[in-house]
Amino acid sequence: MRAGLLREFVEFLELREEKSNSGFSKKEYTSSLKTRCSRRKLSASMGDGINANEEFISNTVVIQVRYNSLINENNRIKYNGKMYSIILLDRQLQDNSYLITMSKINE
Repeated sequence: MRAGLLREFVEFLELREEKSNSGFSKKEYTSSLKTRCSRRKLSASMGDGINANEEFISNTVVIQVRYNSLINENNRIKYNGKMYSIILLDRQLQDNSYLITMSKINE
């Protein structure tokens, strides 16, 4: 993976629980890592029996980032102002990176 391909910014968020003095606990996503990424092309496979491929592809994005131990399947991702959940986290050992398939969260 060439460093020149990492042109866009992405923010990884993790769920943390905060407790107040009264004992009230509040769970919220807080920023754990900001890094650069490269958006990958997503192609539709025509052999799976799905006729409306554009509906599924429009909500799915694949990005590539450098490997970092803070990244896991429980993170949420903020990319281009939208929130995404991680569907597949695929580590690429040959270039020390992750291919992350993510799905848009409807808010």
